[in-house]
Amino acid sequence: MADVTSMTQSPWQDIAARKRAERDRKIPLEWSLSKPRPPGTRPIDHLPRCGLLTEQDLALINPARDATELLSSLSTGRVTAEDVVRSFCKRAAVAQQLTNCLTEIMFEEAIARAKWLDAEYKKREGIAGPLHGLPISVKDQFFVKGYDSSLGITSLCFRPARSTSQAVQMLLNAGCVIIGKTTVPQTVLTADTDSVVFGRTVNPYHAGFGAGGSSGGEAALIAMGGSALGLGTDAAGSVRIPAAVCGIVGYKPSAYRIPIDGQRILGKGIMGTTALGPPGVSGLLARSVRDARLVARVMTNAEPWNDSPFIYPHPWMQISCPSKPRIGVWLKTDVVHLHPPVERGLRLAVDRLRRAGYEVVELSPPPFQQAWDVHREFGEFMNLSHMRKLLESEPYTQIVQAAEVMTPRLERPRPTVEYLHELNHQIIRIAMLMKRFWRPDGGRPLDGILFVNAPHTALPFDKFIWLAFTSIVNLVDWTGISIPLNETVDKRLEVPMPLEECYSDLDRSIHELYDAERFHGLPLAVQLLGQRFEDEKLLALADELYPVLTQRGQSKL
Repeated sequence: MADVTSMTQSPWQDIAARKRAERDRKIPLEWSLSKPRPPGTRPIDHLPRCGLLTEQDLALINPARDATELLSSLSTGRVTAEDVVRSFCKRAAVAQQLTNCLTEIMFEEAIARAKWLDAEYKKREGIAGPLHGLPISVKDQFFVKGYDSSLGITSLCFRPARSTSQAVQMLLNAGCVIIGKTTVPQTVLTADTDSVVFGRTVNPYHAGFGAGGSSGGEAALIAMGGSALGLGTDAAGSVRIPAAVCGIVGYKPSAYRIPIDGQRILGKGIMGTTALGPPGVSGLLARSVRDARLVARVMTNAEPWNDSPFIYPHPWMQISCPSKPRIGVWLKTDVVHLHPPVERGLRLAVDRLRRAGYEVVELSPPPFQQAWDVHREFGEFMNLSHMRKLLESEPYTQIVQAAEVMTPRLERPRPTVEYLHELNHQIIRIAMLMKRFWRPDGGRPLDGILFVNAPHTALPFDKFIWLAFTSIVNLVDWTGISIPLNETVDKRLEVPMPLEECYSDLDRSIHELYDAERFHGLPLAVQLLGQRFEDEKLLALADELYPVLTQRGQSKL
């Protein structure tokens, strides 16, 4: 292990180079790509053709098989944990080389744990937990004892964690196998995953586009089939945004349900779910809604409130989807227009629901921009000075500069107690207004609200900076889940909107990014929202609507 003192005195380039080398050495030579990805080939298309994956590998880890199906095979003994984990590790190694999604590689340890689980299976004549043998990955922000949680920041490199985060330990206790930790953006406060230590994580569907953030590495790895499930965090859309742009499922629970301890990015007085203002939460990235629902139930059944004073006791409620669910939808906003393919995807989702017999109610738009402004204003009260201190020895990435959180272009009001009270008052007003959406006509309440995660799909690097469509959900602490539509941008169908129809400079700046030719083939998604603390209801509803929205059965994701 390198000496920490000498490391902190080294130039940031040197630390970054050594950290990348440490990671790359953990990919076995026989799993290394002999040739680079051909130009113009999408990473997700090149992976099965790279020549490293055997027929058995491809059969075991086919992304068309979700974690629920995989767990069924493991529980009945049709496959061994070792075979499954080894194949996932190999695929994750390829995914890393094609998208740059991993920070800490644990292949050797994962295979050893899988062998132990197989021995336990024989000894017990059954599984060692409800998630026995499931290969998973975790966002770098979480602690795994003995491994860094560097967040791609040089001052945090070569400082292995002394303990394991509670949420991670819960998954391990359930029988999971961690194969690696995944990339996050510098600061963990942007929607494009890039850092000076690990570099850029690219989108599996277009290597010139971002993978979203801040759980970008998780989304890229799962989309590439290198992990069966991911643990991420979401404070302004950090689970739902990368899930949406990478074509997978991303579940944001209500606060106080899943522990969120890990590497600190804010001041000492800010502890995740007990934060002032919008609470950050731990969330799940998955291949299907039923996977997210299954693991959410497993984590609830672990009773995390027994070990954390910040989690409320919430035994899992056996809630079924309402017999005739009523779904609200925001089809448009008065702030920005949706990119043509995103609008098509949303209207397609509404049409699919209506054709399936569901009632869909069009709603007036909420105050997206006001909520986003309030969310951003809370930054200084969250004590960004800690992150600024961590970054003193390295330059800011381009996306961190563009997001203007660490270096605001306009002078912010002085963070006084009086101003904090004013921001809280604004949150209260927005929360009260948002509550009224659930009874739009004074009749039977809605069961869910449908919208999109952003006005656009994935974007070219360093352009994803406006997060109002997801952050408003965090501001009022609703629960939400991003669902892929099994549709992509189609340059033959998408007609750009005339720029003179834009509402504002913001709207124009977003629409100037769109290019049907360049965006062709990127995934489309929607987010389904539920009321605060109604997670079981939302997941039950999403589970039923999932095959309707995707136009495919659960087992075919």
